[in-house]
Amino acid sequence: MTRSFIIQERIPNSLPLEKLLEELGWEILERLEGLDTPDLDLDLINGWVQVMISGPDEVIAENLIIKSYGRMPESDKLEVGNAFKGFIADLGKVGYGIYFRVSTPGKDALYPLFKMRSQLAMERKAPVRKIVRAYGLINDLALELELIKRDEKGIYVSLSSKQLSTIESWVRRGVDVLFIVGATPKQVKRALLRTGHRRDVSIMRASFLSHALICKKGTQARGLIPRLGPYLPRATLSILLATRVKKLLSE
Repeated sequence: MTRSFIIQERIPNSLPLEKLLEELGWEILERLEGLDTPDLDLDLINGWVQVMISGPDEVIAENLIIKSYGRMPESDKLEVGNAFKGFIADLGKVGYGIYFRVSTPGKDALYPLFKMRSQLAMERKAPVRKIVRAYGLINDLALELELIKRDEKGIYVSLSSKQLSTIESWVRRGVDVLFIVGATPKQVKRALLRTGHRRDVSIMRASFLSHALICKKGTQARGLIPRLGPYLPRATLSILLATRVKKLLSE
């Protein structure tokens, strides 16, 4: 009997879908090494990765996969306080917040401006685009969210306490962070090795195609973009600068 479920991973249509699904499949198989799961297939449903697995150890395998990647939440079963992964969608198109893709089927979740100001701007009356620019947010960036409200009009979220604490620590320490969206873990590591910057950053994986490179002392994110860019031609790169965030908070 085949077990089928959707994990908290997305692959945008603009990227080579079959190639990326194959690479993700090999990564999953490495995590299942030693288990008897002869059949593993991946597919996409509205951009979300569907896993189909069968074999004597399929139950153990499903649990391991969910532990590694997370199960995509069903929008009608979400409860206030639940934490889950979301992917930024249609950034900057509206002035009252940021939309995240969090489930399928279902509406995108709104991270409302009042909550953005509370969490990221110390209650200052900054517009969405100013906050977005200060923190280097880009489409398809994966962040951990928390449900704050759900009604007939939609789903409303904030950054989870864990995610917010991570971002605040970057700003407090004054480090540069380079967001890379649209590149796999292997592609990111290969690019860093080819440019000689592997020891200059620590890699934080948010999803299969979403990473944050935290620059070590003496390394500037701006300088990494022209070096890494040619080796990541399909990726989008953006910078979170602590100085830019502090300027926002001081205005």
